[in-house]
Amino acid sequence: MHELLLFASVPSQQHHELLQQLAGLTAMQPRHRLERRLIFKAHRKPGLANARGAPSRDAQGADIVRLNKMLNGQMFYTQVVGPISEADFDTKPSSADDSDAAMTGMEQATGSPYDYDSQPWKLEFRDIPEAGTRSTITARLMASATLPKGDIVTHMNAWGYSFISEYVVEGDIFVHNDIVIFLHRVLQYPAQSHDSHEPRRQLPLFGDMSPLERTGGYILQAAITVQDGSNQELMRTASQHLFGLREQLKSAVRLEQADRLALDTRAK
Repeated sequence: MHELLLFASVPSQQHHELLQQLAGLTAMQPRHRLERRLIFKAHRKPGLANARGAPSRDAQGADIVRLNKMLNGQMFYTQVVGPISEADFDTKPSSADDSDAAMTGMEQATGSPYDYDSQPWKLEFRDIPEAGTRSTITARLMASATLPKGDIVTHMNAWGYSFISEYVVEGDIFVHNDIVIFLHRVLQYPAQSHDSHEPRRQLPLFGDMSPLERTGGYILQAAITVQDGSNQELMRTASQHLFGLREQLKSAVRLEQADRLALDTRAK
């Protein structure tokens, strides 16, 4: 599969207004999305033999074969993505401590309702964007596969990948014909004591998360997925649809191609 994309930077003060404009354009209300994104780095070339200990039981066989063919070449960073909600971040005082919390003005947390062992995951592979073609649109090879729930590190290690870091993406999704519009920002975890060698099993208070972009700005991503990237007619049609959206939104934002090297996923 191929992914065709355009991006725009959105200042925080324009966020609400742009949400309203996108709702009017797409004739739908925004679908709020929160995702955990775990970053893994290839430390050796993975192959089909290594995939036996990796996520195969819950994953679709065709997806695993396709991913192995892609990842068998150069080594890449790749993402493991899991949907979450704001409720997963909430911590509440125990009933026995409610009165004390009210008296002291301090909330004593008993832990998050988040269940790491039930967290669904999906592996997302994104190649470095293509060079020299469709120069006004970012185009790249992509693939994804469903992974087992819960602790995914063991499976990824068996597939030749080591955990590096993680972050959270918060945003709103709109669908305009065949274009998926994602207005989002990256959130960082608060500085705290945590074993950086594995993903968090509990999530902090949502209010303690901080935007990666210090000004509070957002990114607008417009994407079309083309099943057969070798079909030039399909690729041309998808490009034209993105150009049409760019024209419709030109009074609000400037959709443009991303810096190719900024999206380089190769591990060096």
